Amino acid sequence: MFTTLVQLPGSAAELRTWTTSDGRFETQAELVEANDSAVTLKKADRSVITLSIRKLSNPDRDYVQEWLLERQQSETSRPGIVPDVLGEQVDLLAMIDPANDTQTGKWERDANAIVSSRSSRARILIPHSVSGSYQLRLVAQRQMDTGSLNIGLAVGSRHQVLAIFDYGKSKRSGLAWIDEKNEPANSTFYRKPVLRTGRDSEIVCTVHHSHLRVTCDGKTIIEWTGDPSRLTLHPNFKIPSDRLFIETVLGSYRISQMQYRPIRESELRRYKPSGKPSPADSVALIEHPLGHGSGFLAAPNLLVTNHHVIEDAPADDLKIFFPEESDFANVHGVLFEDVDRDLAILSVETKRVPLAVAYDGYVPQGESVQLRGNPAMGGGVTLRNAVVKGTTRSTVRVNGFDFLQVDASIDSGSSGGPILNELDQVVGVIAMKATDEGEKLIHDGLARLDDSFEDKSRQQTQDGIAFGIPAQDLAKALDNVRGMTAKEAGQRAQLHENRVVFKRLATLAGIRLLEANVNAPEEMRQQAARLRATRAADDLLELIPAEPARLLRSALQSKSIQDTIALLQQDMDKHLNAIRSSPYLSQLSIRDFNALSQKIKAIERFTQRPGTDYLRFSTNMLRFQRDVTRLMTEIKEEL
Repeated sequence: MFTTLVQLPGSAAELRTWTTSDGRFETQAELVEANDSAVTLKKADRSVITLSIRKLSNPDRDYVQEWLLERQQSETSRPGIVPDVLGEQVDLLAMIDPANDTQTGKWERDANAIVSSRSSRARILIPHSVSGSYQLRLVAQRQMDTGSLNIGLAVGSRHQVLAIFDYGKSKRSGLAWIDEKNEPANSTFYRKPVLRTGRDSEIVCTVHHSHLRVTCDGKTIIEWTGDPSRLTLHPNFKIPSDRLFIETVLGSYRISQMQYRPIRESELRRYKPSGKPSPADSVALIEHPLGHGSGFLAAPNLLVTNHHVIEDAPADDLKIFFPEESDFANVHGVLFEDVDRDLAILSVETKRVPLAVAYDGYVPQGESVQLRGNPAMGGGVTLRNAVVKGTTRSTVRVNGFDFLQVDASIDSGSSGGPILNELDQVVGVIAMKATDEGEKLIHDGLARLDDSFEDKSRQQTQDGIAFGIPAQDLAKALDNVRGMTAKEAGQRAQLHENRVVFKRLATLAGIRLLEANVNAPEEMRQQAARLRATRAADDLLELIPAEPARLLRSALQSKSIQDTIALLQQDMDKHLNAIRSSPYLSQLSIRDFNALSQKIKAIERFTQRPGTDYLRFSTNMLRFQRDVTRLMTEIKEEL
């Protein structure tokens, strides 16, 4: 259940009486924030006040201290994604003696930094053994416009790999070697320059047993997951397997900081994937009672999809199936939602290897790509992990956002699947909403130019156009999720659940109000006609005319609508109980959720026995409408 992501005691938020130590001030309010000097309180009318802690009564001060302790404990609770815990920092730079540790070329001390001289290779070993998971942080500055910086990393205790920055005239980056292939031939290839001459850059290498990520100035440049036995150094390197090293090639670099910190891995990172990342293995079918779509692993335990695929389903309802139907992943929560971009990221638990993402976002025109998804074929048939070949065209703007345009035909079930280049890097996320809108815009645009374009535009639509969310937007979203604290992850996951419950309650409220109106008996309709003809109608409910009411009543009683209502009501009490114990909603919002649920039940009971008095019926219905509107408005303010 999603409430296990982060759980606070039920007393963490409540409406209570607050008094000052001199007894001159008293108020009913909820504690919403506190620090060592002041408290922020929200009253029942939603007004906010701030009081100094030293002015509070002793019982209130004790309550604040207990509240702060519970809040602190909640931030270390286990959510769906648990950050790594970094150990004590070790200053590696202070350990290095260039005279003893330089292996090739020349390195020298310069104040508190070390600097390499330009040579074919200047390599220096770091005199510190590493084991297990760790983080290496260094600050480096390029001294001239040419030359690459390479960092030798130990992975999985017995394996090594070289992280390369700005090698050669093209200034390419990536890992060498993976499966005995250097960076242009493996999935970590990054094509854009990373480092700037004369400017400090912070490089952070985070290394786990089977997962490696390298960032520069906060931006992910390299990410790789897989069996560490696939990683090797070139045979010319003679480096102990537990040692790190730095080298420069045909250039000079100044290293002013270098720190090492061991890592205690989060629980969801403790797995040992085998084999290579494969689109055939890492693309999933996402199902829930109200729909289905596609998704794919883009980082350890993070599944990417379109927002519209999962927006109507709580995490408990989401079923994630990989190619073997028996292989499904548990969903911990929805950690990222961008409605405008139609992008979402789920926290899942799986041992499968994620696909590589083209973090530079480079997609040349005319490049061959493949699109993978689970298209619906009609008649309840879904084609699992289907592959569609395509060719990239250009970047186009649809409704204010840039999308990658691909010549390919796709169906709705492919929403959220990956678009892959020839290195099997993800260069985009299939966006069906953008595809539908984009095809319409292109068709309309061509038709407006000249009638002679109509046939061409029809053919173009038949041939198929697909749109994808660019990889650089996906990379930003992934970095956003990785930077979350445990508390933030829990808040994001809970917010999704609250929105889903709110949508369901709002829909049910609309259905129940409509049912009450169309079920009004004929006698009441006759009363309404007479009254509305003799008095102002502003304070009277307008009844739907008899014939439209009959048709609507028949539609509401149909099996499809009744099945939809059943789905909306499914597990509602469980979801509302979870909201009641949520640490991320105020007591006022929790009461609003409860009140809206009770109001819907009251409308349903009223619908079953509306009576025959039109004035009484009108008064009750208008009150129901006002109450529902007010409650929905108040809930939306916090969502």
